[in-house]
Amino acid sequence: MKIMGGALVLLLAVIPSSQAGLPDDGGSSAFFVPLAGLAGAHPASPAAPDIASRPAVPVVAFRGLSIKGVQFSRSDRISVSLVAAIDRTEKTLLLSLYDLRLSEVAEALLRAKARGVDIRLVYDKGHVPLAEPGVSGGPSPEYQLLLGAGVPIRLLKGGSSFGIMHHKYAVFDGELLMTGSFNWTRAADDRNFENAVFTKDPAVIDGFTRNWDWMWALGRSPDATDQPAGDGFGSPPSDPLKPVSFAGGKYPRYVFSPQGGVADILVDALGRAKRSIDVAMFSFYSQDVADAVIAAAKRGVPVRVVSDASQSRRSQAILSLSKADVELRLSSGRDGTGVLHHKYMIIDGAFLVSGSYNFSQNAELYNFENDLITAGRGELAAFGGEFAVIWKQAHAPEPSELPVPKSL
Repeated sequence: MKIMGGALVLLLAVIPSSQAGLPDDGGSSAFFVPLAGLAGAHPASPAAPDIASRPAVPVVAFRGLSIKGVQFSRSDRISVSLVAAIDRTEKTLLLSLYDLRLSEVAEALLRAKARGVDIRLVYDKGHVPLAEPGVSGGPSPEYQLLLGAGVPIRLLKGGSSFGIMHHKYAVFDGELLMTGSFNWTRAADDRNFENAVFTKDPAVIDGFTRNWDWMWALGRSPDATDQPAGDGFGSPPSDPLKPVSFAGGKYPRYVFSPQGGVADILVDALGRAKRSIDVAMFSFYSQDVADAVIAAAKRGVPVRVVSDASQSRRSQAILSLSKADVELRLSSGRDGTGVLHHKYMIIDGAFLVSGSYNFSQNAELYNFENDLITAGRGELAAFGGEFAVIWKQAHAPEPSELPVPKSL
């Protein structure tokens, strides 16, 4: 936020190109509107440090819209961007959602279906329990709206008894991808620290589309008598290239779970860190990743880890970071009633991993997950600015916020 002419103003996340003065090639011209004129605007949040010298946040064009390529729930109304993109979709909309609890988004999806858009949804089986609709614990009203409107849906669960279908992404007309930590829920929009990435990179969109096709084939319709696949998935699609360079290593632009090798990528990149490591992670349970972070700290790399306070009490990996004197803080979301739901890591200010993937064995072995990997300066600047804000509001853990060592 900035003060201009004595009035408080906010950068709008979704701006029609005709009004914004933003070039359709993804330029970065700024456009501001009065805060009072922005429906659904958030209350004031902690401001990020001065970003005048940072690269501009990418802007993507879609059907007359200019959409901020990186958005954060504390400063952007991500649901508004979703509705705008859905309302501009003309032919196809592929959804892979862990949960759906935003009525305005469900209504936009129904409008799209009514005008002939082919909408298909892969949905987490755990959010469609056997309880009757409307009963506590049953499917969400938004899910029921789509089911009742005849939207094709396939349910999918992860491996073993713990796995989930944890994606939160959409492919609009095969031209625009939205992904990130942001579940399509009111809590994500209103209370949590979340992120969403919008991109038109054709190679990345192709990878996410292939992943969606793979999951669709594994899923089952809601009225099927057999259960969705719970094991034996095979390997998820992978990036045929490794075009992201960092410290002598080569990395894919995207990677999927289960068993797609995300943890190996994280550990390898951490082993190359020289200047800094910043981690914002809802669930940090992977001891392999924690050990790689600790090893970097021991060789002199400055490390900061911020995790969610509700998760830290159960994590031996978090405890190991604390015992190794890694700089660690905890957060309870934007107003103390939400969660820190980010899942990203920045290494040396030059390498970013972000997506739905928590640092956990479940995410690696059993869940359907994704991560984007980039060295893009605009994306790095945006996520770095967000980290500065959440680090400032987070707190050092109290002993009661850490688990008891397993040996005790």
